[in-house]
Amino acid sequence: MAQDFTVDRNSPKWVLGADGYLKEYANDEAAIEFNADGSYKGVLVEPESVNEAKASEDLDNGTYWGFGNTTIAGDTETDPKGGANSFLLSETVDNASHLFFAPTIQRPSVGSGETWTQSIFVKKGDGANAPDIIQLVNQNATFPATNYANFDISVGGGTSGTVTASSGGTGRIRYYGNGWYRISWASTSTFAGTATIVLGFTDNNPTATQFPSYAGQTDANVFIWGAQLEESPIATSYIPTTTGAVTRVKDDIYLTSASSLIGQTEGTLFVEVDWRLTSGTNQYILTASDGTASNRLFIVNLSGVLSMYAQVNDVVITNQGESSTSYSGIQKFAFAYKTDDFELYRNGSSISSDTSGSLASLATLTDIDFGQREAATIQANMWIRAVALFTTRLSDAECEALTLNNTYVFNLSEEIFSISNITFS
Repeated sequence: MAQDFTVDRNSPKWVLGADGYLKEYANDEAAIEFNADGSYKGVLVEPESVNEAKASEDLDNGTYWGFGNTTIAGDTETDPKGGANSFLLSETVDNASHLFFAPTIQRPSVGSGETWTQSIFVKKGDGANAPDIIQLVNQNATFPATNYANFDISVGGGTSGTVTASSGGTGRIRYYGNGWYRISWASTSTFAGTATIVLGFTDNNPTATQFPSYAGQTDANVFIWGAQLEESPIATSYIPTTTGAVTRVKDDIYLTSASSLIGQTEGTLFVEVDWRLTSGTNQYILTASDGTASNRLFIVNLSGVLSMYAQVNDVVITNQGESSTSYSGIQKFAFAYKTDDFELYRNGSSISSDTSGSLASLATLTDIDFGQREAATIQANMWIRAVALFTTRLSDAECEALTLNNTYVFNLSEEIFSISNITFS
């Protein structure tokens, strides 16, 4: 039965569209993202984040950006939005480190123990000496002293790129198509101070350590665009800025008055995701509740454990699963439940079962929350590809088949549930 989910996000959101360029979704539209090859990735559900990097698409602006033994010029190379607003960053021939960075005016204050992520879109340059290896690094003592990551941006054609070396944090790279990668570096502060963005050349050395110093070359360059600096364990969807920091609010996607769609004394929750690991955070993927934390069922990734969870009148009935630290790519989960029979399935196999716990006093469940907890708290920070709810406890064979099937049983880009004016399945 098709139902209309409500999307409440009072800010626009940019994700990769099916045509290989960033697409803007308006306020209160679900952000459907695609891979660089045009294949469906899922609805990206994220918490609020703030891009502290001003002039994110004006990277030759000397007020907001600094250049250490580098030069920058606007270029007509097509940028990730499909426009002509990219920039070409080039080494000078000085014997020194060669950097692009956010100066003091761009550096937000941070406290000890905060995790910040810097990110920027990069594409191999057009010069004869254009390097394959680029570095992100933190420039001051707020973060670990050897804090850096190196990225190989040489391979296009839809590949994921490579982090060739890192220390003190987590480097990630994603291919966005048309030769563009988004590289990011997440690190946790060891002292109070400031955060910054620093992009460096490495003399094309995949194992270069922080701030390599060498004699630069002419025609050693890289295209850059779309800088972001945020307090987050990962780079969230791109947030454009001009002269000030910009906030993209959280995705709040839900359906109320849905008791007839939710199995009450028994049922099954199904969800398919494109896994997005955010270490150290909790990710509530699919929740059915009475609108409170007293009565609820959900599939959740809690501190590196993918779990089934049931709570009845404030009493936890079941909360168990398996380690999710090795998960990547497409994952399909089903949580089947009834009194004294709770089972969690992943990709065609049962991964956890519990034979004790009564649902007899469970209050009527009325709300479905998509990629979050009840009351719109703690967003999943993940691509959700498919959702289905069954009012019976499916059999083991049915749950195994449901989570093993390689076709989209319920593809969110088609027609089971509709979110706002977009039809999903």
